[in-house]
Amino acid sequence: MLDIVRTYFTKGNAFYGLEVYQIGNNVKFHLLEVVKKKGELVIVNSQSFEELQLLVDFAKPSAPICLIYNTDSVITKQTGAESNFEDKGAVEQLFPGLNFENFFYQISNLGDLSYISVVKKQDVETYLVRLKEMRFKIGGFSLGASSLSRIANYLNNDFILTNRGKVVLNNISDTNLSASTEKSSSSSYDINGLNVKHTEVLAFSGILDFLTRNVKDTSNFVDVVESLQNEFANSRTFGILLHSSLVFILLLLLSNFFLFNFYFDGVQLSKENLAFENENKKSLTVIRDRVAEKEKKVDAVSSLSNSRTSFYLDRLGITIPKSILLTELLYQPLTKSIRESKPILLDENTIFIMGTCVNSEDFSSWITHLETIEWIESVETMDYDYKNKNTSNFKIKISVAKL
Repeated sequence: MLDIVRTYFTKGNAFYGLEVYQIGNNVKFHLLEVVKKKGELVIVNSQSFEELQLLVDFAKPSAPICLIYNTDSVITKQTGAESNFEDKGAVEQLFPGLNFENFFYQISNLGDLSYISVVKKQDVETYLVRLKEMRFKIGGFSLGASSLSRIANYLNNDFILTNRGKVVLNNISDTNLSASTEKSSSSSYDINGLNVKHTEVLAFSGILDFLTRNVKDTSNFVDVVESLQNEFANSRTFGILLHSSLVFILLLLLSNFFLFNFYFDGVQLSKENLAFENENKKSLTVIRDRVAEKEKKVDAVSSLSNSRTSFYLDRLGITIPKSILLTELLYQPLTKSIRESKPILLDENTIFIMGTCVNSEDFSSWITHLETIEWIESVETMDYDYKNKNTSNFKIKISVAKL
């Protein structure tokens, strides 16, 4: 049970396998979507396309993408069981002088043979960067047909057809992983009860690699893959915990609300009118005090020409309904940012007001009232955006009479 929960938090229930392959001079893409239902993998979507940008139409950023890089830039060679070299030694034997700082390599096993695939790091990293720029999460990557080792034990076939051609498995003398330019006939494979088409087999193997992490394969990008998977796992865990916390808080608030209503609704109804009247009286008293205070201040400075600004702002404050909360007020704002040796330009006789509103009717009434004030020449709504179903953000521009 603990493993199921851990897998859900770190990997999820939906996965994508994206094969980047090449036919002739054309680079193509095949996307496979697999979901886990009742402990079993089910293929729910399979798409082929020729532009990576189209990926946004078929995949969701929340699920991990397992990249299979299978273009002509991937060079694959085989070595037999009699080889005495392992890991880098085996790579150096088949690719003498290879600069490991500039190349990725991957060693996979099929039967008695080992297959070594190498590619320039830049070629693979280009796609990793592009996928991140498109806001997709990457669960790992593999080179060429190396990921086939994940499914080889489930098949009784002598060869496997892929998007690029035939991969022979059982005939040791003919076993190879070389790409073929011949068009493969339609074929499918039964992998532990799941029917997988030949066009999907590498993408499906990449997903299995993400889920099982077969330690028999070796490469010099293990740390890169682990970093990508940790990044995805941390992002997914944080997202789940955040959403769970919000749901928990919401449920807690709803429970308290219903519980409060259940026990106190009767008493609250009997006191509602009295409380409402008392609250109105208190509010009216506060408003009168505020108005009186503002009037005193205005009377004290109205004779001075340099106090008209305070007069305008105070008058505006009086008109604001309770359902509106101001967040920013700018009088005669800069039209351009201040620069050296450049004059400072102001939007004269203009007031910008930004804030939030919980009642659109109060906002409309307020705007209408502002337009009737004699020293206001015009009122323009610059922005009115819904923040959520109860709250809206607004920005208005008020042109006042010249000081």
